[in-house]
Amino acid sequence: MQTLSEKEIFFHIRRQEVFAAVIDTGAFSIRIDRYVPAICTAIHAGDNIRDQIADRLLLDARERKYEEDPYTGDMLASFPIVLQALDSRYQYDLNRSPEECIYEEAWGKKVWSRPLTVKERRDNISLHESYYRVLHTLLAILEKRFSRCIVYDLHSYNYKRIATTAPLFNIGTHFIDRKLYQPVLEHLKKRLLLAEFPNIENGVAFDEVFQGRGYQAAFIHENHSQSLCVPLEVKKMYMDETTGDPYPLILEAITETLKQAFSYNASYFTRRFAGGKVIVSNQA
Repeated sequence: MQTLSEKEIFFHIRRQEVFAAVIDTGAFSIRIDRYVPAICTAIHAGDNIRDQIADRLLLDARERKYEEDPYTGDMLASFPIVLQALDSRYQYDLNRSPEECIYEEAWGKKVWSRPLTVKERRDNISLHESYYRVLHTLLAILEKRFSRCIVYDLHSYNYKRIATTAPLFNIGTHFIDRKLYQPVLEHLKKRLLLAEFPNIENGVAFDEVFQGRGYQAAFIHENHSQSLCVPLEVKKMYMDETTGDPYPLILEAITETLKQAFSYNASYFTRRFAGGKVIVSNQA
């Protein structure tokens, strides 16, 4: 991928040019193979920590990976438009507001050996804000062209600490207009349930494990109310959630399931809300 400044990324998006790039800060990547009213994001896929603050981080790579969402970016490789975080959520969490995106303590563990300085915090927050400026610009262009857009906000979750049986897929609906978009959600659920996995029970639930209250869903709801953000959590059955090691066959099966489900669901959404353009994945 080429390296581009935020300004250069805006230039390509506004001209509706096809490109793939890592922003020059290294914070996230963007790939646009075609301009379609569907975006996939993996905002917890990254594990980078800036060199300037890495020596103060109390958690090692394995501890961080436990709460990050490894491989979620890989799951989206077949889709036309993908935004993927490269920085760790432990540096700043894109699914929290700018005011709350830097952890002091997370999941019962202290994060920093000493607090970040005002400048260091500001530098982290600026990276958070940069991602949302790019997302905002991209959505504005797609909405201008198609009137509405669907955003698949992909995450994963640890399940061994959950006392009850948890579904393989959880759709969070807190910021979704269920009256308007319930047919789209039911269509996605149906497509996900078509998949069969060896020795894994498939299941899809709404708001059972998480309710979709993250900042990205809130940002889209507040700033792009004509579009739909669908937060989707995948149970970490595709990896050892403790070590972070993948189970390649299951990871491949989950990836194929999401490819089919998102592609058909995006086409369904488009027929109903975005001018009838057919959307398929990059790989048939």
